[in-house]
Order: sequence, then structure tokens, then C-alpha cells
Amino acid sequence: MIVRRNVSRRSLLEGFAIAASASAGIALSTRAEADAPEAQKIAQADAKYQPTPNGQQRCEICLQFEPPDHCKIVRSPISANGWCQYFAARENAH
Repeated sequence: MIVRRNVSRRSLLEGFAIAASASAGIALSTRAEADAPEAQKIAQADAKYQPTPNGQQRCEICLQFEPPDHCKIVRSPISANGWCQYFAARENAH
């Protein structure tokens, strides 16, 4: 049995408008969640970050480094040649 309903143009457009605004809200929410971890990281000054190495110690061989310019614990951007007090060399780092 097929039931036909007359759908007005107005209600159809309202439905599309509601769906579009819901999609936009989800996209904005997802973006805000993606930024939240960066805001929770340690400020560069508090980590005593410097954009130059400390002897052989540099971000690019640190466990916390995420190429090309991120750190798991210090706010980005950081240099691969940088250094901070939380440096921890990867195993077999050179």
C-alpha cells in the first residue's frame, strides 16, 4: 500500500534549511574539539622552548615531536631543530 502525502514547497525548504544548519553546527563543533588539545598544551615559554638545539638535543629526535612542526606537549609551531626542557631522545636517536 502506497501512501502519498502532499508536501508543500515551504516545508521542503524548511527541512533543507534545518538539515543544513545542523550540518554546519556539527562541523563547527568538530573544529573546536580539534583545537582543544593544542590549547591544553604547555606554553613555549613555560617549557623553556628555544628554536635552536641544545648540543645534540633537538626536537626532531625527541619522543614528543610530531613532524613537521608539532609537539605532543608543547604548543605549536615548533622547529625540528628546537629544544625544550621536556626533551626525551627516541631510542637509537642520533
